[in-house]
Amino acid sequence: MNKQLPILTSNFASLITGDGYYVDKTEFIQKLDSLNFSNIFFLRPRRFGKSLLLSMLEYYYGIQYKEKFDELFGEYYIGQPENTTPLKNSYHILKFNFSGIYTIAEEDTDEGFNSEIERGIQDFTTSYPLFTKEDIEKVLSVQGNVEMFKKFISLFLQKIPNGKIYILIDEYDHFTNELFAFNKEHFKDIVSRNGWVRKFYETIKIYMGEGIVDRFFATGVTPVTLDSMTSGFNVAKNITLSEEFHEMAGFTEAEVRSLILGTIYSEGAFKVDEVIDEMRSWYNGSKFTTEPVEKLYNPQLVISFLSEFKRNYEYPTKMADINVISDYKKITKILSVLPTEDSENIIEKVTTEDSILSELTLQFNNEVPYTKSDAISLLFYNGLLTIEKNVYDFISFVIPNFVIKHLYWEFLRKKFEAEFGVRYEADEVIDLISELINEGKVDRLVAYTQNIMKILSVRDFKGFGESQLKIMMLTILSKTNAYLIESERETRAGFPDILLTDSKIFKVKYQYAFELKYIPQTGLKNLATIRKEGIEQLKKYKDSDQIKMIKNLKTFLIIFYNRFEAEFIEV
Repeated sequence: MNKQLPILTSNFASLITGDGYYVDKTEFIQKLDSLNFSNIFFLRPRRFGKSLLLSMLEYYYGIQYKEKFDELFGEYYIGQPENTTPLKNSYHILKFNFSGIYTIAEEDTDEGFNSEIERGIQDFTTSYPLFTKEDIEKVLSVQGNVEMFKKFISLFLQKIPNGKIYILIDEYDHFTNELFAFNKEHFKDIVSRNGWVRKFYETIKIYMGEGIVDRFFATGVTPVTLDSMTSGFNVAKNITLSEEFHEMAGFTEAEVRSLILGTIYSEGAFKVDEVIDEMRSWYNGSKFTTEPVEKLYNPQLVISFLSEFKRNYEYPTKMADINVISDYKKITKILSVLPTEDSENIIEKVTTEDSILSELTLQFNNEVPYTKSDAISLLFYNGLLTIEKNVYDFISFVIPNFVIKHLYWEFLRKKFEAEFGVRYEADEVIDLISELINEGKVDRLVAYTQNIMKILSVRDFKGFGESQLKIMMLTILSKTNAYLIESERETRAGFPDILLTDSKIFKVKYQYAFELKYIPQTGLKNLATIRKEGIEQLKKYKDSDQIKMIKNLKTFLIIFYNRFEAEFIEV
């Protein structure tokens, strides 16, 4: 009997008792307990399963759930007698969630943090009926999060002198990441030696030393806040880049397959291999270590897709969850602090060459200038880039999947609209996409690109080349999900500039390989030679094994010169 496709919940018990399918991550409890470190930071991009992970830890370690252990964990790895650890159901759980704190005004941030500390303490008193109403009022009447926290611990020890607390913090850095991008001075104030965020964690550290806070697990996205308060809270281990914990959040392909078979699949309804092949391009690709590990799928994207797909076993026209698509604004936030030349170089590299080489910033120092490496690292921590491989102690970063590529293209479209007044007219884009899909022609695509280039001034064409031409064309083509778009796909014959292959979402008659050339006025005398070389290059691509297998492939050489004049040749 199949289970229910999991709803997008962060509550472990609701998922299990609601007969939802749970991708078993409980083996990592055993691994966490075997570490020499009891205080952990674990960073992953938003919507990557961190909150559900914390909830699973709460139900495993919380003493109040002891009677429900078999119901919740009985069918999973940690529920087997030989795998259960001595620490199960042995802690009082104190939870905080800092994801909802406003950062528009400084007083909002301060009040929001204090309110979350108060809410966490209130939830604790509800979960563990140790305190009288008068006790609770005494604690909550204390001004300031640090003093309130101290009062709470003091009262807890009066009730249970040998009690042990496990602190779980979700999105520890959500509000500070916002401040880091928009209000760095306030960020420095609150995480500095006398800042209230730092003082709060220093207080936790004191109780760790006294054995009252026995374990600590915090999730977040970036190490920016952690690094800023390191000397005040140097008792925790950051396992973000650990190979051993790489799969603790996110789905492996085997887990995706099991999820499909265990929920929506029925014999003959669809071919699982074909569906996974399609999902791989859109949702797979995340890697958080330089070690040779399997790339991971984004859990929310997978579940959102399967929720739509199960209705009639057809691919949805929107392959990306709108909550993830809106994250293109993060690219702007991360890059806006850099000099224009550096930010444009990053975008050009990752969108036209599909990779960028950089150091990974492990510690962010607010006392030194924000660098290009820092920006690339923040793109990585936010899931907008991922680790491909180690190259002589530098890291090659790539865009993880097609959903994230769309975010970059959306970023570029908004940038063109804001800077150059470019408008992507829906009816014209639909016409050119329809011509590509049904007629095997590129006339409208080339003409539309010409029209955009006519908007640009002479100044905009300084340094303009094939990379900029390619970016411009990618922003047009990415307005549709009809094609999977690849830039510089490797073949034995080289790297086609743009490859368009059927996304299986719509009925597509033709697929494409484009070789793009841009010739400035000073190079027009070489037009015939460049044309000949481009044709020969496309012929080599067509003969390569990787391209030969693409059905109904159309190959075009597209040349722009004299700013926006163009010609195209089918090869």
